[in-house]
Amino acid sequence: MKKIIIALAALAVLASCQKSIYQKTDLVGKGVLSFQTNATGEISSFLEQSGPVTFTIAASKKVTEDTKVNFEVVRDSSAALAAFNKANGTNYWLLPEENYDFEDEVATIKAGSAVSEPVTLNVDIEGFKNGVIYCLPLKLTGSSAGMGPIPGIEYAFVTIRGYVYASAASLPGGSYFEMPSTENDPNLALEVCTMEIRVKVNGWAGSNPFISSLIGVEENFLMRFGDISCDPNQLQLAGQGVSITSKAHFDTGKWYHVAVVANGIKQTCKLYINGELDSDNPMGSKGINLGKIYNSKFAIGMSEKGRYLNGYVSEARVWGRELSAIELVNGQCSIADPVGESRDNKLLGYWKLDDVNKGKDLTGNGYEGIPHGSISYTPANIRCPE
Repeated sequence: MKKIIIALAALAVLASCQKSIYQKTDLVGKGVLSFQTNATGEISSFLEQSGPVTFTIAASKKVTEDTKVNFEVVRDSSAALAAFNKANGTNYWLLPEENYDFEDEVATIKAGSAVSEPVTLNVDIEGFKNGVIYCLPLKLTGSSAGMGPIPGIEYAFVTIRGYVYASAASLPGGSYFEMPSTENDPNLALEVCTMEIRVKVNGWAGSNPFISSLIGVEENFLMRFGDISCDPNQLQLAGQGVSITSKAHFDTGKWYHVAVVANGIKQTCKLYINGELDSDNPMGSKGINLGKIYNSKFAIGMSEKGRYLNGYVSEARVWGRELSAIELVNGQCSIADPVGESRDNKLLGYWKLDDVNKGKDLTGNGYEGIPHGSISYTPANIRCPE
């Protein structure tokens, strides 16, 4: 098995504000155990090849003798994972039993330490699907020293994220994708919309109005770089009642995942860069309509029959709902089941923009992207996340 060792961040020292919780558990005298996880309870790892993932378990105080700590895979793991997904807005898949094994399902905290020796989980990524984050729920059960976890937070969720390698569309100036079937489609009159895309820019517009169009419809809902009101390398959302300009300035030659989330019900509009909130504005309309035309139909890389993007694009999507920051981060590289996401989660259009799918709408909703100009495709060696 080829190997990659995943370094996991240490859990912060148990805060004094938690003392009252410990006192209610009858564990304060013996000590409290916890998995070392992030804030949501994840033990998170990225790997490109099959190999070991390691994690540790911490005690609230140093032990005086070698202590064995017991844990187990949650037996009803599908229910535990479903509850975790619901609580955190994630869509992790259960790690199949045939894709993992433990070297030892016991952790050891050495005398004089408060953190266990690393526990090794061997993961075989054979058969993993692009765009899927796999998860294995674990539960602490006790220790040889009488220490135990705080009831209700004895769980951890080992998440396995793989890098995705794919082709991307190259749009030299004058090339773009247009989606003619969006015209006047009532399903695209939306109270809530999320629009996202991955982009790498070669160069910025050098003449008035200094606009490099990215995705959407001018005067309705368009993500673009530049305008006479901002710098050519700032991202701007422009539309009727929905406008926002990024605080960030973008670099050429670098991949970004950008997204806008507009909610006409809440009257909010948010701009995200690589899953981080960059800017937000009040929304001055009750919704948007991607089926309207302002000189041009919905397109990627063009608006108003010009204002072309010079760069690369991939993973373009439109949703009829508000995606959270964690959903944007987790889904930025690929979607495993776009037809299912369309049916269950209001994914309206999905264009991978690679050398296999080109401008095809993978949701099955029929918003096919028609290529114009000298579009070419890179080899399938673009890594996401970069």
